[in-house]
Amino acid sequence: MNSILHRWLAGLCAVLAMSGAASPARAQAQGGPAELRIAYPVDIPSWDPTSVTFPAGQSIYKTVFDSPLHMGDGSKVEPALIREWRWIDQSAQKLQVVLQENAVFHDGTPVTAEDLEFTFDRARASKQIALGAMMPTVAGIEVQGPKTAVISFSKPTPAAPKFLAFLSAYILPKAYFERVGPQGFLEKPVGAGPYRVVEYQRGSRIVLEAFDRYWRGVAPIRRVTIEIVTDPSARVAALESGRVDVALQVPVREINRLARVPGLSASVYPYDEIYILQMPSYTPEFRDLPVRRAMQLAIDKKGLSRAFYAGVAEPISVLASKGSPGDVPGFELPFSREQAIEELAKAGYGPDKPLAIKLFSTNGTFPSDYEMARAIAQMWTRVGITTTVEEVTVAKYLELSHSSKLTGVMLYSWANATADPENFAGRILDPRLRFSTWKAPELADRIDALVVETDEAKRMEGYRALNRSASENAWSLPVLQAVSTIAHKKNLNVVTHKTGYVLAREFSWK
Repeated sequence: MNSILHRWLAGLCAVLAMSGAASPARAQAQGGPAELRIAYPVDIPSWDPTSVTFPAGQSIYKTVFDSPLHMGDGSKVEPALIREWRWIDQSAQKLQVVLQENAVFHDGTPVTAEDLEFTFDRARASKQIALGAMMPTVAGIEVQGPKTAVISFSKPTPAAPKFLAFLSAYILPKAYFERVGPQGFLEKPVGAGPYRVVEYQRGSRIVLEAFDRYWRGVAPIRRVTIEIVTDPSARVAALESGRVDVALQVPVREINRLARVPGLSASVYPYDEIYILQMPSYTPEFRDLPVRRAMQLAIDKKGLSRAFYAGVAEPISVLASKGSPGDVPGFELPFSREQAIEELAKAGYGPDKPLAIKLFSTNGTFPSDYEMARAIAQMWTRVGITTTVEEVTVAKYLELSHSSKLTGVMLYSWANATADPENFAGRILDPRLRFSTWKAPELADRIDALVVETDEAKRMEGYRALNRSASENAWSLPVLQAVSTIAHKKNLNVVTHKTGYVLAREFSWK
C-alpha cells in the first residue's frame, strides 16, 4: 500500500507542476515568451546615470534606475520616485518633495531623502558629474524625514520639476555606493527601476531581470536582453532572422518593407527632439555671419524630409520642436540657393573660390543621420562651401565639444523630453555650458534673466525672442524635428512616446 500511495503522490505532483498552478514565470510564458530581446543602436557610456547627458541611452537608464519625476507625452510632469512636489515659497527657490513610500533599491534598501541628498551633494562637489551642470542652481537638500526633503536653489528655478524628469536626474543608493565605492558601483550598478542588471558585456549586450519589488509592480516581461547593434542594417537583419523581437532606429527606407513582412510591424513617428547643426564659434570659418547665413539658406529641409524621413520629419526654423512653447509661429527660414551664393560672396567665397569646411556626423545613432549629413554637404558644396563629411561617435563628439576642440559643424540630435525652451535654446546657446558650441559671452546674461523668470508667459515670450535671434544670426542651424523608428514582432504590444523613451516595462506579449 505504501508503494502505491507513493506512486500516486508522485503522479499528483507531476500533474500539478504541469498545470495552471505553475510558477509565475511559466504562467507568463503561456501568454508569450518570458524574454524580450531588443536590438539597440548604442551602448551606454557609463553605469553612473548622473555622470553623463546621453540622450540615446535614457531608455536604458530609466529601465534600471527610474527618475525622480517623469515627463509625460503632453509635456506634463508626472510622479515617479517623487510622488508629490510643491513650491513652498513665492520665488521658486524651495521645492518640497515627498518620495514613494514603497520604493526600494535593487539591494532591498528603501529609497530615502538621504539618498536624494547624497546624489545631489556628490554632483555639486564634482565638475565631472553632469547632474551638477544640468541643475546648477541646486544649493542643497534639507532632509525633513525619511521620505521628505526640501531642495533649495541659489536663485529662482521655475523649471526645476521638469529637469528632475530629464537627463542625468536619477537617485543613487547612498549606502550601497559608499560601501562598494565608485568603481564597484560601475561594475555592479544598483538602481530603483523596474529591472536590475544581471549581466553586462560592454559594447555587446545588457541582460536585465524584472525587479520583484519595483514600486509600480513587476514588469510583465521577466527578462530583457539588449543587444548592442550599432549598424542599422544589422539591426534589421537581427529582427528579420528572429534573433531579436524589437529593433530601434532602423532606416526609414526600411519601414514600409518591414511593415509588409508577415509577423512584423514597423512605424516612424515624430518626437520632442530636433536635428540641428552645431556651429563652433571658436573655429575661425564660422565667425563670419554671411558664411553662416549662406549655410542656412542652402539647406533644402523639405527635400531632406522627403528623401530620408518619408516627409514625417517637419522642417524647423528655430531651436524648438513644432508646436512646443518655444516655437515661433509664422517665422520661417527660406531655402534659396541663389541667396546663399549672394551671402557667401559677401565673405569673399563662392563656386569659383570655395570655402573648405568639415561636417561631422554619427552613423546610425539616429535614423538616416549619415545619409542626411552627406546630402547637406552636397547642398553646401553647390553654393561654394566644399564640405567633407567625417563620421564620429557621440562619445567622440561630446569629448570634442566639451573641450571646445570641434573643428567643423556637427549634425546632432538634441533631445528634450521636457519640450521646455530652457533646454533647447537655453542650453544650446549658454556659453558657460560644456555642451554648448556657440560661445558668445553676451548671451549669458540674456539666458540668466529667462531662467529666473517666474511669470510663465514672460518666460516663454523671452525664449521665443531668443529663438528668433538665434536663427537670424545663425548661431546654431535648426534643420528638422526628429523622428524615431521602431520595428517589432506583431505579437508584441509596443508603446512609444513623444518624449522618445522606449521603456521595456511597458511592453507585453499579446
